[in-house]
Amino acid sequence: MFLAGAIVVCFWVLAAVEWRVIAPYDPFAVDPAHPLAPPGWSHWVGTDDLGRDVLSRVLAGAAPVLVVAPTATILSLAGGTTLGLVAGYHRGLVDDLLMRVVDAVMSLPAIIPATLVLALVGRSSTNVLLAIAVLFAPLVARTVRSAVLAERDREYVDAARLRGDGSLYIMFFEILPNVASPVIVEGTVRVGYAVFTAGTLSFLQLGIQPPSPDWGLTVAVERAFVQIAPWTVLAPAIALATLVVGINLAADGLRRTLAE
Repeated sequence: MFLAGAIVVCFWVLAAVEWRVIAPYDPFAVDPAHPLAPPGWSHWVGTDDLGRDVLSRVLAGAAPVLVVAPTATILSLAGGTTLGLVAGYHRGLVDDLLMRVVDAVMSLPAIIPATLVLALVGRSSTNVLLAIAVLFAPLVARTVRSAVLAERDREYVDAARLRGDGSLYIMFFEILPNVASPVIVEGTVRVGYAVFTAGTLSFLQLGIQPPSPDWGLTVAVERAFVQIAPWTVLAPAIALATLVVGINLAADGLRRTLAE
């Protein structure tokens, strides 16, 4: 399961990095003479409404997705891990205040906070990245907090306190290494959610703007032609689905390995 997911993810990572080499055409080149051409020998997955090669645009579209999603996940892991460590270690009033904020964010459907953030700060790939990071940080914080609560009263933590180590040192150099496994698993799971969320925001045209080949944006732009040229929508949609499934398979395999 892990291997199958890893192969799919590696394929799209390769496409994101080397699309200029492996794409058969320039994904931005317009060909007014062949709009909405069906799949054939010249264009294996057909062309879109501007005559651009769909396969080339799908390959190039992996790049924006695989820049935004992993970066947003790393930021959410950094912020969420810090919040979870502080809440779980100190408990009491600090824990109550932080967890109430986390609960407030988690009570809303995922897309609503992200949409509100983008409406306030503007539409761009950077803002999409930050919005996803803010959205996922509370989820990471709750997972880390649960792991920290199970570790904070262990003997090695008591020994660190007796040595006179400060709270920051104990949290980040004593407890964090011992809760690394759930943090790693949470990170791999969040990447898949980040890919889907980034695609959703692009579909709503709240992030990357045309003529980017971003998959979610492409589905939004080409959906007007879905009845006469379904390949223009199906290709990026399938690409997005396979990447999310591949990441989830890899995450599930990693979780089982770490649990053994």
